[in-house]
Amino acid sequence: MQSVCIKNKLADKITFSIVGKDEDGNPIKKELVIQKDGKECVFELPKGIYTYEIVLANKEVFKKGEYKFNEELTITVKEE
Repeated sequence: MQSVCIKNKLADKITFSIVGKDEDGNPIKKELVIQKDGKECVFELPKGIYTYEIVLANKEVFKKGEYKFNEELTITVKEE
């Protein structure tokens, strides 16, 4: 089990959602709303490959893709 934390360094709040499966194939979906300069964490996340999506306050998709969570992790979301 891992913990994944998301820090928001953008100008407004974001929604961070991840979708994946646990070892038994059961779906896992987590959604975090992170305020500007805020940090939120998901605890006890099974290791695996997850699809993630970061959505801005105006509902525009900022970034999406896949990520392999296999260790404790902090992701900082900021302008490229």
